[in-house]
Amino acid sequence: MSRRFRAFALAAAPLPLLAAAALAGPAVAQTQPLVSVPGNTSPALAHSERHGALDANTQMSVSVALKLRNSSELDKFIADVSNPRSPRHGQFLTPAQFNDRFAPTQSAVDSVSNFLRAQGLSVAKVSPNRQVVTANGTAAQLQHAFGTSMGRYTDTAEHRDFYANDSAPKLPADVAAAVQGVVGLDNHAVKHKNSVSHKAAAPSGFNPSQLRGAYDTGSLGTGSGQTVALWEFDGYQSSNIAQYSKQFSLNSPAPQTVSVDGANYDSQPGEGQGEVELDIEIVNAMAPAANTLVYEAPNSDQGEVDMASQIASDNKVSVVSISWGSCEPNTTDAAITGTSNGIKQATAEGISFFAASGDDGSKDCTRSQTGSSVDAVDFPASDPNVTGVGGTHLTVSGTSYGSESAWDGSGGGTSTKFDAPSWQTGDNGKRTVPDVSADADPASGYAIYSGGSWQVYGGTSCAAPMWAGFAALVGTKLGAANQALYAAKGAGFHDVTSGSNGSFQAGQGYDQVTGWGSYDGAKLAPALQG
Repeated sequence: MSRRFRAFALAAAPLPLLAAAALAGPAVAQTQPLVSVPGNTSPALAHSERHGALDANTQMSVSVALKLRNSSELDKFIADVSNPRSPRHGQFLTPAQFNDRFAPTQSAVDSVSNFLRAQGLSVAKVSPNRQVVTANGTAAQLQHAFGTSMGRYTDTAEHRDFYANDSAPKLPADVAAAVQGVVGLDNHAVKHKNSVSHKAAAPSGFNPSQLRGAYDTGSLGTGSGQTVALWEFDGYQSSNIAQYSKQFSLNSPAPQTVSVDGANYDSQPGEGQGEVELDIEIVNAMAPAANTLVYEAPNSDQGEVDMASQIASDNKVSVVSISWGSCEPNTTDAAITGTSNGIKQATAEGISFFAASGDDGSKDCTRSQTGSSVDAVDFPASDPNVTGVGGTHLTVSGTSYGSESAWDGSGGGTSTKFDAPSWQTGDNGKRTVPDVSADADPASGYAIYSGGSWQVYGGTSCAAPMWAGFAALVGTKLGAANQALYAAKGAGFHDVTSGSNGSFQAGQGYDQVTGWGSYDGAKLAPALQG
């Protein structure tokens, strides 16, 4: 189920583009040819009905993502510092060092900012890493600035209303040369959570002792001195987190909320509350002494891009857990690349990312307009610098590991957006997911306290914080953890060899259902530490 924002402004009649330009205020004459910026049109337009123009006075905000510099050098740097066998292993950058070598230049920021102001837009902020310029204005001003028109639509597949740009934005050639994408021209995209639950009268499902025993982390400590970020689009109630900690005598530090773009849901969490609370509680279960920072962003492409950028700029954590995502075919290239650039910076700083691979098996678009007939994977789990976490069904004997089989909901398959990295075999040259897995079957679910009562939760949203909690126990920054995970070649993993997720079958070694399998913490940690 998705948390969706449905509000939009209606217009009485279509507004011609020339009229929109007149409302935009003074602008400098265009002396350069206009260049289209591709990958910035919602895929939903292909199966939506247009009902007219968006009200010209609608207030909007966009994030203009700028291109990184020296991209090939950056990719090699991330590979080297994240590889335990490299002499550069662990030599991560500070945000200032990253900005000096790889961030957009200040002149690029000035060029884009000056252009936006000349179109009558207000430049609200520039991210500290110079990757994102946020601008505010009316729909008319944005139409004029980006050479497009804005329409009101109904998605006939998902049966919801939204607004969107009708065509790719256009910019003067010198400005376009610095721009990666323009995110925020539509409000169709929402991120779905990858969890399911049912109520329980008392704590039921796996508890912290069982999880730490089954995955063999007892010798790895408590995560003291580590900080984990939770990547969220909803909020939580601190009283629920405190009750979980009290029930299992964890004495975990209280989570701290970090607002992105002014979002803070904690006073009135929405239907994603359980998602946020299970993320915090599972990290606490595995690494009870670790600190948790809950980054809360608007549920939109713009919110996700800005959250990735802020986590990288803040550089306050060693691990990030992501339980929200969107199927790749429904996500614009601009949103994917803008988010991935923030993730690249974070991994260059030593921050590792673990993301749920989805709960719809090999058909990640089942709950969206693309539908269940197409094999697809989930983003951000498909990003090569993110460890995609699939799902299993776990059995235990007391607090000891029993067995695991693949959960049929475990998201997995082949990316259409990312090429196979050097450390992965891939599929016809494309990246495959998941990379690893952990318990996710609701039938072998987790005891979670949420909404004032005990629940049993499952889904790959549970598996991702299981891995993030383990990474905190490793006790050192990992960067892009896939380098080390694949180099282990299965050593330190519970290999899951039975079960399927629809189109793919679990088997010996790596597979597109459970990746390399789940971790045996005491055996895998040394390989990650280098």
